[in-house]
Amino acid sequence: MKRIIIIGAGASGLFCAIKCKELIHNVDVIVLEANKQPLKKLLATGNGRCNLSNKSLSFDQYNGEITKSIQDIISQFDDQKEFLAEGLLTKWMGNLLYPASEQAKSVAEVLLDRAHYLGLSILTEQTVISVKPNSQGYKVICEHANYEADFVIMAMGSQAGLLSTENNRQKIIGDLLPMVPFKESLTQMYTSPVLKSLKGVRVKADVQLMDGDELLSCEKGELLFTDYGVSGICVMQLSRFYKPGCHLEIDMMPTFTEEELAAIVNTSPLTHPLTGLVNTKIEQYLSKNKDPLKTLKNLKLSVTGLRDYKTSQVMQGGVVVRALTENLESKRHAGLFVIGELLNVTGNCGGYNLHFAFASAKHVACAIEGIINA
Repeated sequence: MKRIIIIGAGASGLFCAIKCKELIHNVDVIVLEANKQPLKKLLATGNGRCNLSNKSLSFDQYNGEITKSIQDIISQFDDQKEFLAEGLLTKWMGNLLYPASEQAKSVAEVLLDRAHYLGLSILTEQTVISVKPNSQGYKVICEHANYEADFVIMAMGSQAGLLSTENNRQKIIGDLLPMVPFKESLTQMYTSPVLKSLKGVRVKADVQLMDGDELLSCEKGELLFTDYGVSGICVMQLSRFYKPGCHLEIDMMPTFTEEELAAIVNTSPLTHPLTGLVNTKIEQYLSKNKDPLKTLKNLKLSVTGLRDYKTSQVMQGGVVVRALTENLESKRHAGLFVIGELLNVTGNCGGYNLHFAFASAKHVACAIEGIINA
């Protein structure tokens, strides 16, 4: 009997294990997880609601190596069909796909139920040290045990978030596969100055990330002022394009031109006209500016850095896609596969990363089924 070892019991790893058992009847599948329980990060996804995918699966919503094969994997996966086959009903809320229960816990329980039914071995608190090719396939060396396998699927994700293990993925992979170093993404920004007087204030803004006069990217949405800089979905999206020395240009009243605001202010019966337009903390901050309307329409903040991996939703970087075949198998080491966030493919907020996690998992399961049953 062939044995498949999957390193990592996150969304991608566990879904891949389930698909392997469904597609390949005479196979032993073992999932090794460093945490005390599987799917810890999944339970926190989407503020506990688990945004599974997005109707607009545009490839420009992804960073990294978005090769033709990666595009095919992304576009060919039907989340609703796949999850319904596992017993999970989903629904669209706008462009976002959620479990019908709107609970990440439902997704986790469905996957764990299927894993139990299929007889999967999920071994927790298994810290992998290294993976070594041998004449039989691979030896997976852990702190307290070793495992032999015909196929190894690396699904360790990244260290992004407080619920991830901080194990050195590069050390585990060793010289088996080339990697682009991980760096923070989908996270908050440190700024100069830090507008502490605005801490806790949220505004619907148009935000541009600039490198000098060059526009790196722009987003619309809620921005939150903090005691270290700025946060909010639009800021996290922009963090994908961060460069040292860049700055933000924030329009806090995007539905009005500066001229329209000036007309409102000039005809206002109020002693302090901005009191009727903006949050009181913003009004107090603007009252100290020489040109408050210009600041309201184009607040400039230098970005001094990104918050670290503990607050990041994902990490950019990972295993080099071009070192793999179209089936995400190592070109140098047959039987070694990589899926999910461990690959140099990172999506935007809005279900893009989970979609790719599940899509790449199904893709590799089908590839291994083809090899075994050839």
